[in-house]
Order: sequence, then structure tokens, then C-alpha cells
Amino acid sequence: MSIKQQFFIIKRQKTFWSTMLLCALTLLITFTGTLDKLNALIYLEFSQNLNRQNTQVVVIESNNLLAEQTALISKLRDQQAKAIVIFSHVGGNQQLSFDNVYFPYADPRYCLPILESWLGYEIIIQQAPSHCKSVWQAILGDQYQAQGQLLDFSLAPQALTKFSSDRLLSDDVFLTQLKDKVVLVSQNQLNFALPVRAPKINTFRDPVYLHAYIADNFLEQTLVTLTPTTYAAALQLLILAILLITYQRCSFSTGLAIACAVILCCILSAYICVRFFNYFLPSGQIIFTNLVTLLWVFFSRKWAEEIELNDIIGNVQQRMMGRYLPQAFSAQSSPWDAIITLVNQQLALKRSIFLARTEGDHRLHEIRAINCSLSDIHEMRRDYERPPYSDAIKAFGALHITRPFFNELTESEAQYVVPLMYAGDIRGFWAMTVEPNEYFDEERFIQNVNRFANQIGELLFHFRIFENQQKANTSALTKALTLALQKPLSQQVKSSIGDMEQKLSTLEHVFNQIHTAAIMFNLFGQVVQTNQRIEEIAKHNEMSLFEMTALDLLERVTHLDSEKAKGKLRYITLQQGELYMPAQLGQATFILSIRSLRAARTTSSIGEPFEVGGILFEFIDISFLIKQLEDPAQLIKQLEMIQPISELESHDIKAQP
Repeated sequence: MSIKQQFFIIKRQKTFWSTMLLCALTLLITFTGTLDKLNALIYLEFSQNLNRQNTQVVVIESNNLLAEQTALISKLRDQQAKAIVIFSHVGGNQQLSFDNVYFPYADPRYCLPILESWLGYEIIIQQAPSHCKSVWQAILGDQYQAQGQLLDFSLAPQALTKFSSDRLLSDDVFLTQLKDKVVLVSQNQLNFALPVRAPKINTFRDPVYLHAYIADNFLEQTLVTLTPTTYAAALQLLILAILLITYQRCSFSTGLAIACAVILCCILSAYICVRFFNYFLPSGQIIFTNLVTLLWVFFSRKWAEEIELNDIIGNVQQRMMGRYLPQAFSAQSSPWDAIITLVNQQLALKRSIFLARTEGDHRLHEIRAINCSLSDIHEMRRDYERPPYSDAIKAFGALHITRPFFNELTESEAQYVVPLMYAGDIRGFWAMTVEPNEYFDEERFIQNVNRFANQIGELLFHFRIFENQQKANTSALTKALTLALQKPLSQQVKSSIGDMEQKLSTLEHVFNQIHTAAIMFNLFGQVVQTNQRIEEIAKHNEMSLFEMTALDLLERVTHLDSEKAKGKLRYITLQQGELYMPAQLGQATFILSIRSLRAARTTSSIGEPFEVGGILFEFIDISFLIKQLEDPAQLIKQLEMIQPISELESHDIKAQP
């Protein structure tokens, strides 16, 4: 099949378009940055768990920077600081930068890089405005540039060197603490100032600490690069394709385990990239793609399966429509109609009345009557703990009673009552009358009634159990909690399969119970169906039926040579005829009937050769008849002589190889 044909086949599938929709959704979310917040959460968690302890940045806070500015600059220059950055909006004696001293707020020549917010935190650094030069480029060189990179917060806040201006002015610091360091000098903030919006340092109120981290990132070259949007989209499409293939080849539980493993690998990979390569993978988007793909495969598969199952259910119901299936005993609204039919067609009783037990009580109530009405009861007691019911329970079977139970009894009419119980559970009672004749055997009659009563009691017991289960399962609360307010598709499939299984089991049971041994072959020599009788014969004669073809069996039982046997099978196949011949298997003699079966309407898509569904062998056992004859050979000879071989069959046997 060409690629073009395959494409047209795929294009007609609903799943194909939903896959395209999934890809489009993934690209849309990537390019619109909808999941950037999820990426930011993961990056912030990484920042909280990384704690670097060394830095080349020092922060000095002054309570009166305007008055102490000149003195602080002199002291820091004496301490051989690498650079001094004064964070002050108030103009002092010195406003312009000189040497290694910079005033990014007061000097228009220098400025700080622009910070952008990411999930409420100002951690994305951009280039400085075009009208001024970044103070960090002036200090470190023009190669230290940043464009859309993330600040690295691996430095622990307590590792950042911090002094008050009083300590510096009183020479309470070591030379090594300031020599060759980048020193940031700031006015101490008031308590009502807003906290810094950045990880780890959100407890500080002075923005100088955020700029200290910026300076540290430039010095240590730890700025984290974000994955470009196009690269992120390509990566997600690749992962999406891999996951689509993977999840389709496993169950949902296995897919869920794989999804968890993918999430762990994604987070671990992102951590390694941030920690060692200063590169952040779009882990949030990958996690989203992973979970959405798993759910999409699951629901798409369920959607496709639901469509297929609905088609199957419809086809099964249509095929079963023309095949009668009696309603199961447990599926009937009331068990008594079936029980009455059972009793009425098996026992010759004059009158019968069934009484059912009231649930949760020892009372009885009339339920059904045969050959009479419920008003024919003369007995007024309905408590089975009192006679005659208690006497029947003690007798564990039918009891002949003399106290009138029915109205208008004749002299010859005998009364009996029998309990309907199973496993000690009393389900009711059965009262009856019978008119004995000269052939009446009371002992045999009581035995028969007891056997029927035991079976009826067991049926009623199981019907009650099934009914209680159905009531519990069909309650509104149970359905709501089990998401079964509408009949689940699985129950419909189960019901349809149950009908087919019932029909198939019935047919197989009937096929196995017939006395004729039967075996069916298809035209490819394979055994299609056997019954129990032929399997017993094969076992007794040591034949491996499923290793034999129709030709092998025909040669074995008739002793025909190969050419004649093939001719007969050709005749049966091409002319769809029927043959009868004697067959011998061990000591048993059979009449062998061979005929072709027409192909069924519902057959495979490629059909059957010659429109023949198979060849049926039927072995009719005549061993008993043979034993009764004085000359059995004469019967065998007559069978061979009356064999109807047409001229076409005879010519077919001789002319065709």
C-alpha cells in the first residue's frame, strides 16, 4: 500500500484529527507561554535547594549615606576594592562616576540592567537601556552581557558578606574582606519598605541585595539560559511522538508508572542542567505534555473502544434477534410463574396452593394456586411455627394431613403439605391434594414431591439472594457512587456475550448429547467441530482427530484407496452431494454419512472456497443391529450396492487426478 493510500485511510479516522488537535494545543501553549508559571515554580524550587557559600560581592549599609558617602568611598579605595557602586537617589557632593566608583542612580552615563517579573519574582535580566551603559559591563567588561537570562540564586543569603558603615569607618573589617571585591553601598531601608521580590532574599527590604545577586551572577558567570521557544516546541513534539507510541503499547496502570518515571527523569535532567550547565529545560511544559498525552491516549482509546463495542453490541443483538432465548429464571420478575409451569406439567395433582414467607417474619401469605383459587383454603392459620406447617418442617418433607386445609374436600381427596426450604431457610410452603387410584403409590408419590420441593426451595433461595443483590446494586445512591446512573457499556457487552454464550452452550450441549458421532472439517483439512461421541470413539481406537484431515479419516474408516477417497471428497465438494457407506472402527460397525455444508451468511471477509462451509462426517452405530442378524455380511453388501454414485461422480473419480 502506497503512502498516499495510507494517508487517506488515516485521514478518515477521528483519532487522527484528535492527535493533530493535541499537537496544535501543545504548540499553542508553548508559544503563548501559558505554562511559564509552572516552569517558574520548578526553577524556584531548584533555587531554594542550592546553597553556594563563596562570593566576590560585599554589601555595606549606611544609616546616613548622604553624610558618610565621601568617607566610605575613601575607606573603600584605601581597602583596594575592585569596584564601588553607590545606590543613592539623593545627590551628594559627588554625583558623577570616577575611576572605579559608580553612581548608577545619579550618573546618567551608567544604569542598571532591566529586570522582568517571572511568576511575581524579578529574576529575568535584560539589557540596560540604550541611552546608558550597564554598570556591570563598565566594571567587568563588555563581554558580560545578558539578554533574557535567569538570575541564579544558588548563593546562600548568609554567605553574602554584609557590613554596616560604622564598622567600615571604625576600621572593624579585614583587608581581605574588601580587597578586589565588588562593594555595593546603600542607604539602610526603613522598616515599612516593601520586601524584595526574589527567591531566598524576600525577607530583605533593600533592593541592593537583588543587585548583589546580579553582580555575583556576572562575576561567577552563573546566569541561567532559558530554552528558546522554537527549541522548546520541537522538544515537546518529539517527546509527544515518543509518548504516543509508548502509551499505546501498554495498559493505563503501566502508562501511569511510565508517566511518573518521565516526570522524575524530567525534573532530574532539569536540575542537572541548571546545576552544572546553567541551562533551564522547559520541564513544566514537558510534564504537562506527558500527563496530557497519557490522558489523551487513555480517553481516545476508550472513545474508540466505546464506538467499536457499541457496533458489536448492535451486531450481536441484531443476530440474536432471530434466535429465541428463554428468559433466565433469575431474570424473571416473579419466580412463581415458572415454578407453576414446572409443577403443572410434571405432577398430576388435583389442587395446589403455594404460600410464601413474609420476609423478616414467621408469617405466610398466599401467592399462587393451580386448578383452584386462593379462596379455597380452609386453614386460617398462617404461622409456620404452628401445625400443620411446623409438623411438615419437623418431617423435612411432605406430610399427609387430616385436618381440612382446602374447602369442599371429596372423600377420595388426600391432602399434603411440604415445606419449601434450602440450607435451613424457609421460603414457603406447598399444599396440595391428590385423588388416589388403584395405581397410586403414596411412598413413591411423597418421594417425588420431596424432590420437587427441594428443587423449588433451592430456586427460591437463590432467587432471593439475586434479588437482594440487584436491589443493592440498582439503588440510586449505589449507582451515583459507582458512576453507574446510566447502564455501563461493560454491562451491555456482558449481557450480549451472555446471550451468545447461552446459545452456544446450549448448541454444544445438544451436539454432545446426540448418539450419532459427528465431526466437521473445513476444506483446508482442519477439524472445525466435534462432539463427545466421536471423541470417545477416537480415544477408544487411538485416533488423533485434530492431526487428521478429512481424507485421512475417510481412508481409515472405509479402507478406500487414496484415489477413490479423493474422488468422493471432490464429488461432495463440487456437487455438494451426500454419500452413505459402511465404516468399520475396531469391533463397531457404522453407517457413515458424508455431506457438504453450505457456507454460512456470516462468514469471513475472504469467504469460503466453492461456497462450502465444511464437510460433515456422521457415524451411525449399527453394531447392535448387526449382532441381531444371522448374516451381517449381507447387510454390509447391500449397503455397498445401494451406494448412489452418479455418472458425474464416477467420471470425476476416474478422469481427474
